[in-house]
Amino acid sequence: MSTSPRQDPLTKKSQVLLVLLAGGRIAAGHRPGLLQLLGADDSPIPAWQTALKAAQASPAQSGDTHEPQ
Repeated sequence: MSTSPRQDPLTKKSQVLLVLLAGGRIAAGHRPGLLQLLGADDSPIPAWQTALKAAQASPAQSGDTHEPQ
């Protein structure tokens, strides 16, 4: 029996943004062009590339919470 259950990958931008708001970050993956989601403790969190790219393009990740005028 495994000590840690397998975590299903995050599939939605909103899920990735929650990790980012909790102190996580998006980093370059091990292969060119791939992204990796890291938790606040720098542990890898499985996530779909499309969700990572959508969250990366979001202004919330950069800390910009101002609405467009």
